[in-house]
Amino acid sequence: MKKFLIALTSFVLVMPVFYAEYNSFGIPDSAEIRRDIADEWFKQDFESIRMQNVQIRKDVTGETYQVSLEEDTKLFYIYVSPRALINIDVFDSTGVKTVTEEAFPVTGYGSWVYARDKANGTPSYIRINISKTSDVFIQFRPNKNVAVADFVIYNSYAARGVPVGVPFEKLLTMSITQLYELTKKSLPWKYIENNIFDQDSKYLMLHVLKKMQEKIAVEDDAMYDENGKPVSILEGTPRVCKEENKNKLVMSSCGYVKWVVDGFIDPLAGSYLKREPLVEPTVEYDPVGLQGGINSKYSINFSLDWTRNIAAAALSVRAKKTYLYKDTGVDVTVEPFTAVFSDKGVTNAAGYIKNTGYQPEHLRALLYVLARTECDYFYLAAIRQSDRKRSPEVKVFNDAAVIIPYVDDKGMFRIAVYMEGKEINYNDFERYLINAKDCFVHLTRVKTSKMFYPQGYQP
Repeated sequence: MKKFLIALTSFVLVMPVFYAEYNSFGIPDSAEIRRDIADEWFKQDFESIRMQNVQIRKDVTGETYQVSLEEDTKLFYIYVSPRALINIDVFDSTGVKTVTEEAFPVTGYGSWVYARDKANGTPSYIRINISKTSDVFIQFRPNKNVAVADFVIYNSYAARGVPVGVPFEKLLTMSITQLYELTKKSLPWKYIENNIFDQDSKYLMLHVLKKMQEKIAVEDDAMYDENGKPVSILEGTPRVCKEENKNKLVMSSCGYVKWVVDGFIDPLAGSYLKREPLVEPTVEYDPVGLQGGINSKYSINFSLDWTRNIAAAALSVRAKKTYLYKDTGVDVTVEPFTAVFSDKGVTNAAGYIKNTGYQPEHLRALLYVLARTECDYFYLAAIRQSDRKRSPEVKVFNDAAVIIPYVDDKGMFRIAVYMEGKEINYNDFERYLINAKDCFVHLTRVKTSKMFYPQGYQP
């Protein structure tokens, strides 16, 4: 019996030699390749490594990786990049055809990089792309006798400088599973877990909104009431659209976000939301104070009140219980980041500001986190910016948008933005917000459903 146990133990210990590294996240893991190349690529000086040719290596399962060197003025980088297949459009005299090409992107899913100083060879960091979104990675840096870890999402640190407990050099050949075991309690691995659910309801929502784009026209102060009749948002009185828009649904940006949420409300309640509760103030000011005086004159929180009350009403309908905004928790107030980095260096993260929201520069990283942690929600965005029509010094919430962060069927993070009935590329939306200067975005959450029938939509 003792001999059998010894033989079995030896067999188990040897087993990993014959199998590629596995991790529950499905991240391509180059640990086997890195162990093989450690002496010639990791332990040599820069000039010796510079003499190396690019190498293509396969692990025992046949997965292919490229080992390569790149450099800039201060650092050199050793990449171990997994193979990827990319589609390329080829144009010729007969037209265009799509071909599939092999590539080894250095920022691809599972790509691993070791950065060192060109002058003296000292290590700078190890970085691993752990998401199909290339701007999400873990990073390890030497710090005296041990390494520290960072978890980065779109230039924002979800964790920074977390002690790992082992010397930096040991990390060079560690597998993803080993790194996870070292950091599972200190790094937010939940942001890459394969636990996305209820994406189908978002896909349906996106399909409907895209299909309805050409049926919507934009006019100021326009919405549809609980009976689907066109009325003024500010007054609640009947309104007539412009002649050129008479065959379309006519809405302002705030009217549009109500129309979207009404698409979820009507299947449950049999009607759309009433206007009156939606214009109730959600922010209290001292009437004799500066803000109170400005608000009485300019109504500076219109779209903030509007989106908050719509989200609260949606929750009430779903729960079959009336909630006031202040009791709902519909505001997004999470602060998942400790710091951000840019060309100017690392600075403290600017989080949520009460009754104001988030700075647009940090919104993309936040939406990534929300897509992973609040999978079945979309968001109503109230946009605060200078009131150019009256006084640039006054900051007002006038416009609103619908934001849908999601993970597509290939595992890629996406952000759909709809404003005034039209889809806006997120980069353009972000640029618009940043150029507005001193702009903030306040988010309220609304749950999705597979029952989505906005006014005018016919499946």
